[in-house]
Amino acid sequence: MLIDTHCHIHDVDYPLNGDEVIARAHQAGVMKMICIGTSLDDSHRAIDFVSGFDGLFASAGIHPHYAKDGIGDLEQIIKSAGDKLVAIGEIGLDYHYNNSPREVQIELLNKQIELALKYNLPIIFHVRDAYDDFWSVLDNFKSAEPKIRGVLHCFTDTMESAEKGLARGLYFGINGISTFIKDDLQKAMFAALPLDRILLETDAPFLTPAPFRGTINVNEPAFIKNIAEYNGAIRQITFDEIANVTTVNASKLFSI
Repeated sequence: MLIDTHCHIHDVDYPLNGDEVIARAHQAGVMKMICIGTSLDDSHRAIDFVSGFDGLFASAGIHPHYAKDGIGDLEQIIKSAGDKLVAIGEIGLDYHYNNSPREVQIELLNKQIELALKYNLPIIFHVRDAYDDFWSVLDNFKSAEPKIRGVLHCFTDTMESAEKGLARGLYFGINGISTFIKDDLQKAMFAALPLDRILLETDAPFLTPAPFRGTINVNEPAFIKNIAEYNGAIRQITFDEIANVTTVNASKLFSI
């Protein structure tokens, strides 16, 4: 079995038929998927979407792009979502676009981490060009109980950042980028991440993996199989091994 730990197939703009996408995922062995909330409305939509499907789960959170809109009724969403809600996210810091002021992003990240700890939920982190501030925020919660549990979604940073993430007990979300990246240092980083700390994700509809990249415009959870095959090959392990370990990792982090 495979798990897509990060997709947006519930999104209002997702162009493919949901039933057909899920059927193709099952045919590829992808039996569980997590639909990721990025705003209050999107989190509501993710929870509503997954309620109709076995093996589908949701997260709720406010992406740093929308930090300027505030936290709103996020806690009420968390409290009313039931067991289909398995994480807070995607939340974090994004200084690449700065769609919200940095200080506002940091403030909202702190508030959402506090909610995750209050409800003992793992966190899906989005961090882009902002790791220095991100580590500082995380380290403010060193003495918190329960401890922060989470994954660095779409991780493509340096091995130095990877080591800092490992030291803080985080997982790493590996997606289609790993199949087409050209940078040798990043290739080496993907191959060096401990197998027991990686999760597989598509980020569908974005980041379509090889060999489909450039031939189709829309990513989907079925392509987790291709991401698993590629990352198994660069580690010189079997498909079954990477499928089994990443499924155990995802099941452990998200309790699914």
